[in-house]
Amino acid sequence: MALHVAGIEHKAESNIFKWVQAENTHRRLATRDPTKAFGPYLALSRETGACGSEIAQKVAERLRWDLLDQEIVDYIEHHYGTPRCLIQGVDERHENWLCSIFTSRIGGLGFSGSTYTRRVTKLLLMAASHGDVVIVGRGARFVLPRNRGLSVRIVAPMDFRVNQVMREQGIGVKEAHRFVVERDHDRDVYIKDHFHQNASDPHLYDVVLNVGEMSLDDAADTIVESIGHFIRKAA
Repeated sequence: MALHVAGIEHKAESNIFKWVQAENTHRRLATRDPTKAFGPYLALSRETGACGSEIAQKVAERLRWDLLDQEIVDYIEHHYGTPRCLIQGVDERHENWLCSIFTSRIGGLGFSGSTYTRRVTKLLLMAASHGDVVIVGRGARFVLPRNRGLSVRIVAPMDFRVNQVMREQGIGVKEAHRFVVERDHDRDVYIKDHFHQNASDPHLYDVVLNVGEMSLDDAADTIVESIGHFIRKAA
């Protein structure tokens, strides 16, 4: 654990702690005009196996923005001392009543999916207040002011996504298909449970990209161009 924490501290320092050290975020949000206190940001939603994290990384590199993806899990583990196995059990996942009781008792201090979502929401608000950040999943589209950032949904045909999971995890077709279906279901139910929205509804997003019809680099370039247009329009 000690070796792992050192890595977490390094990543958190470069991606998150600079925002904490810069100013008291809660005071900033309370005193500033709420319509101007956020952004710009990119909230990237994705289907399982549609390479959303890879595209987010490319966009962040092109824009030289910060990236919040697995860094969210790292921060919650380090900052709150929550075991990583418990975090991964509720991160964008549906939590039934039995699982909720188990994680609450094992994690201590009333840890649950709702507790995790509240902590992530605080982190997303802080990140968006800082601006220039790419956020992957975690309901960011439904937490942050829509007019202060761009929301993008990455989709792909099932065959594409199954093949991608097969390559990443080294598993067969049936296992990969089951993984895609179950993970998509978990994410959809998570969004419905905590934000009362349908994550698959294309009308909720500014841009929807099908990476089955374009390369990941083309997708990243399209998003960067869209963000540039958004920033110019908002100026």
